[in-house]
Amino acid sequence: MPVEIELAQSLSHALELLSSGDPEVRPLAGATDLMLRLEAGRLKAHRLVSIADLRELSWVRPEGDAIRFGAGTVVADLMRHPEFAAEYPSAVAAARQFASPQIRNRATVGGNVGNASPAADLVPPLIALGARLKLSSAKGERELPIEEAFLGFGKTTVRPEELITEVALPRRRACFQAFAKFGSRGANVIAVVNLAMCLEVDGERIASARVAYGSVAPKPLRARAVERFLAGQRLTEELAREVKEAVLSDISPIDDVRGSRRYKQRLAVNATEDALLRALRGAQA
Repeated sequence: MPVEIELAQSLSHALELLSSGDPEVRPLAGATDLMLRLEAGRLKAHRLVSIADLRELSWVRPEGDAIRFGAGTVVADLMRHPEFAAEYPSAVAAARQFASPQIRNRATVGGNVGNASPAADLVPPLIALGARLKLSSAKGERELPIEEAFLGFGKTTVRPEELITEVALPRRRACFQAFAKFGSRGANVIAVVNLAMCLEVDGERIASARVAYGSVAPKPLRARAVERFLAGQRLTEELAREVKEAVLSDISPIDDVRGSRRYKQRLAVNATEDALLRALRGAQA
């Protein structure tokens, strides 16, 4: 069945074209994944609304207590923004390992979120950094924490008539940030496991913790058990060794072509321990 593509002239026009709520009318931005899913028959659409060239969705705007950016901002532009790079090194580390340079110059942040892949590279750091999404429709807007956007593989709480239009990140320069990705090679690879961490450390104690994983559950995962385990604890080598049970209680990986369940569990535990040890070294410096 042929797929019709209509070019949105503005954000309001795009929202009008999506306003029917038809789940087979879908937005199209970088197209780095959507077209592959259509060709493979894993996604249905009879109409695509192109939002690729809308300047209203491609911008980065530092504010007093946050940095906001349009969901149509391409990954390469985001990682090159000097204030974003200084504030969120974990997100920049994830962006550097995001596919290939060609794809980073085309793929959008909103697309990486809306695709709802459990292995999405940018999503764990955005969760760990406390990102909030703005969803817009012809009827209005709403906001939600990014972790509440995911229901399962390829499924989100974004309604068919809605578009992810903006991402907001609170300022996090004072927190320890970490990102780790494991794959079969060093670049242009889907993650076997990835991890992002944001710790606020007060002296020797962890005042608060936000931790997220990818490829260890049917959706990108905020690790609530790990966060509860870490909050209020002294940051020590012993704490890093004791985090294992909390990690295993949060994650639920499966055997697949990229690795066994046990292998992914080991990677997630090791990545968490390593991030805590790096945080400890930083606190002692």
